[in-house]
Amino acid sequence: MDEPDEGYLILGWDVGGTKSAAVVGTSAGAILGRAEWPSLADGGPDVMLPDFLARAERLRAAWAGVACVGVSIGGPLDTRTGTILSPPHLPGWDNVPLARILRRRLHLPATVEHDAAACLAAEWLWGAAKGCSHAAYLTCGTGCGAGILIDGRILRGPDGQSPEVGHVRLDADGPEMFGKAGCVESFCSGEGIGKLAPWMFPEHFHHPVDTRRLADLAAVGDAQATAVLAEAARRTGQLCALLTDVFCPQVIVLGSLARYLGDEWVRAVRQGFHHEVLPDRAGATVIVPAALAETLQDLSAIAPCVCRYGPAGPAPEEAGAPAP
Repeated sequence: MDEPDEGYLILGWDVGGTKSAAVVGTSAGAILGRAEWPSLADGGPDVMLPDFLARAERLRAAWAGVACVGVSIGGPLDTRTGTILSPPHLPGWDNVPLARILRRRLHLPATVEHDAAACLAAEWLWGAAKGCSHAAYLTCGTGCGAGILIDGRILRGPDGQSPEVGHVRLDADGPEMFGKAGCVESFCSGEGIGKLAPWMFPEHFHHPVDTRRLADLAAVGDAQATAVLAEAARRTGQLCALLTDVFCPQVIVLGSLARYLGDEWVRAVRQGFHHEVLPDRAGATVIVPAALAETLQDLSAIAPCVCRYGPAGPAPEEAGAPAP
């Protein structure tokens, strides 16, 4: 197929613990082609990398002229080198130099980004954070991570680290996630909320409950399910207040949970936020669901390249040559 007129082409890989997707999109934010498959994360990079590379080659055959490859993947990771540092939901990804591997295998410049920062970049380029100089994105998915924008730049540590808010303790007790009870992941992530149900009401829920199932139960008047989701919203509001007090974002964008738990849950998050935040900052920050909705994950895989290379794309000397 011919290259589209608007922008350069980017190959993207959205890496999830449950499912993955390969996409071809433009630097203007249009997704042209995609393939999705189960991640088979227990197989580690020895399984996941070949699965992606096979789809990548098929997409490149359909869309000639791809200029670079971007990856959105859970942390921790070193964004300077594109090295993956043992994410808890991706067994076997221990010090994997992903950017270097992709450059060698695909002969393309490669950019690897923390998934929360990648989603923030997409929402900043094309969604709810567009035009903002200060913003935050909360994944609110299976896990809970944060991407933070300050003065138009994504916040990183001196060694390329992204913020890992999921490990921040909100309470002395709560469901245990990744070795820490009462942390952000315990209350503000899909997996944590599933554990929160039997932790709050062991006589009612005898094992972790899928968040969508909790939403269905709450919709038909189950008081315990309603209370669990209310506690998750309150805690998410508490996290939003913490981020606002420290970083003063103009907007905080909420990920997956906000989409499928709906407007009522988002309103409850805002109520929790206003209860906790410094009064003089409450009016300066808005909390909204991700504007890119179902396209966000795909766009998060190409947004890191747009942020890195801008509207012109990689320099000619970078394109088409494997890095050392």
